[in-house]
Amino acid sequence: MDAVAVHDAFVPTGCEGRAAPVPAVTAGASAIWMHVYDAVTTRAGRYVQGGGCGTVGVAGLVQGGGFGTHSKGFGTAGASLLEAEVVMADGAVRIANACREPELFWALKGGGGGSFGVVTRLTLRTWELPARFGMVSTTIEARSSDAYRRLIGAFVAFYAESLCNPHWGELARAMPGNRLEIGMNFQGLDRAEAKAVWQPFLDWVAAQGDLAATTPVIFAGPGRYRWDGAMLETHVPGAIRRDDRPGAPAANFFWAANLAEAGHVIHDFESLWLPADLLRPVRQAQLADALAAASRHWTVEMHFQKGLAGAPAEVIAAALDTPMNPVVTRAFMLAIVASEGPPAFPGLPGHAPDVAKARRDRARIARAMAELRRVAPEGGAYLAESSYFQPDWQLAYWGPNYPRLLAAKARYDPDGLFFTRHGVGSEGWSEDGFDRLA
Repeated sequence: MDAVAVHDAFVPTGCEGRAAPVPAVTAGASAIWMHVYDAVTTRAGRYVQGGGCGTVGVAGLVQGGGFGTHSKGFGTAGASLLEAEVVMADGAVRIANACREPELFWALKGGGGGSFGVVTRLTLRTWELPARFGMVSTTIEARSSDAYRRLIGAFVAFYAESLCNPHWGELARAMPGNRLEIGMNFQGLDRAEAKAVWQPFLDWVAAQGDLAATTPVIFAGPGRYRWDGAMLETHVPGAIRRDDRPGAPAANFFWAANLAEAGHVIHDFESLWLPADLLRPVRQAQLADALAAASRHWTVEMHFQKGLAGAPAEVIAAALDTPMNPVVTRAFMLAIVASEGPPAFPGLPGHAPDVAKARRDRARIARAMAELRRVAPEGGAYLAESSYFQPDWQLAYWGPNYPRLLAAKARYDPDGLFFTRHGVGSEGWSEDGFDRLA
């Protein structure tokens, strides 16, 4: 179930004569994105919208909506879905696409995994590969709180003017200690063009006597080598770790920074969509104040690729044809505030979870999120990255689309065989999913 097949011209089953053939890729449910990227990008020279972490499973990401580094350019993974094979609660195998089982198909494009059936195969649209991909990274430290607030304000204004568009995605971190870490990715630009975009901001930073920045790293490489391990090892040393098991495929590698996530214990995890309205000049000060205040308590990760404001009209339209909360199309980023600890094993001496620290972290995260919610009180949250205790989860994840999802759940799984916490229809069941509530 991990097979990956690339198609030059795919027509969904039952759509013959109704849908034009398009380039696509079919992946089994146990395939991970790294193997899909190897087949689609490295070998076939095409682009497929998947996740930024190559070890993530294809089926889960698609059903959660699915953002990747360049979603502002290519949309969500869910919106790229052309067809799925699904084992239903009654044991029947159904093909879901725009022509067959259209409501099931719609639900699978962001209604959450494990709620409607067992997806065994998916086919996703592929796109013309950008000529180049690249990255820009630097870390800036301010020598005072006032200087830090000016830095955040300048970065917000720079992002609004120069980065909120299909070329740019990924991450910046506003951190305690008056620190701003930047790790942005780009597509469709060469190194000189990317440098020209950043030069005004970098010049401004250099001119400030109370800011200190590391030497910016700006790298661009051919699109076809975006997921090529040898290229990454050569040009971005230390960025990846290889699978060192005997016989492991060359495509088996992962981001070195993700190694610390293996087995970690999540203390708290919160997310919030921030609307693009905050990027208007009259509201930028509010946004900068909120980010600076929140980062006094905890690191605020700014995931600019999650949030479709700045994307082309066709990307927005495709996202609106999925179950995700429509606020996603008006958000310019997803703010994530989270804490974790090392792997823990209750009952094993020396390896028990640090509950006291987890509670302290959670209290600080709550204060950070309160600052952000002041400027985005109805922001909602991302299903795939949100709190285990998410309040009003139906509204936060799916907004006005939830009643339609609930109807699809009743139609395709009337007995509630498939249960996940805070999944569609789970409010009708006990916490463990074994007892219906009256």
